[in-house]
Amino acid sequence: MAKSKKEEEPGEGRSDEAKESKSSYSSAEQPKRTNLGDSGTMKRMLDDAVIKVILDRNELNYEEDTALSNIKLLIGFAGVGASLISHIYPATFPKNWWVLLACCAFYFICSGVLQLLLSFVEIESILLVKPKKDADGKMRLGFNVSAHFPRFQEMYTIGLTPLPRGSLGLAWAEKFKPQNPELPVEPSANGFGQRRWSVSEFFDEDGFFHEEEFEAQVASFLKDGYIGSLPLVGESKKTN
Repeated sequence: MAKSKKEEEPGEGRSDEAKESKSSYSSAEQPKRTNLGDSGTMKRMLDDAVIKVILDRNELNYEEDTALSNIKLLIGFAGVGASLISHIYPATFPKNWWVLLACCAFYFICSGVLQLLLSFVEIESILLVKPKKDADGKMRLGFNVSAHFPRFQEMYTIGLTPLPRGSLGLAWAEKFKPQNPELPVEPSANGFGQRRWSVSEFFDEDGFFHEEEFEAQVASFLKDGYIGSLPLVGESKKTN
């Protein structure tokens, strides 16, 4: 006796149901998923969402300040260019020993400068934005966005600090200092503010990231509690 189609393919219907029940997301949007023990990947996903809100959301739509990034690129290309010169210099060893020494020294200097910028200037910075006019037409300072998410902890914090001199003045700007996670977050003032969330609010038990909910929370914090506290361009020079 021939088997029915249902008996021949017993797993086909169940697999379709499993796909539908795997996530509450629509079929048009591929959900982001990660291992809940991988805090590094979770932080990158949260950081990307914060950057997306600030740069791409219509009601914010800030412009990134890339001046410092451009300087870093120039330093990096200069270091790579030194290594290229050491390869194409028209002399063989040991006649070219002084060229090799100079190129190696210059490469390590460039690498050291980049490492110093990362360790002591940028620190936890993920985005630098330019000044922008607010809803009242007032030009307010740009700001630095930092993200703090220690390993083996559940609290993700974004810190916002003003940039009176733009991204090139980041070394002289006030740095973000995370508060004690057990204390309530103080309200934003004079362009300084921070907000923290528990990642359990936006990652379910299967590791799916509820990105839209997180973006809505970030946008609400920026529009309602932070942007209005930024000093106007020129105010910081008077107060300093």
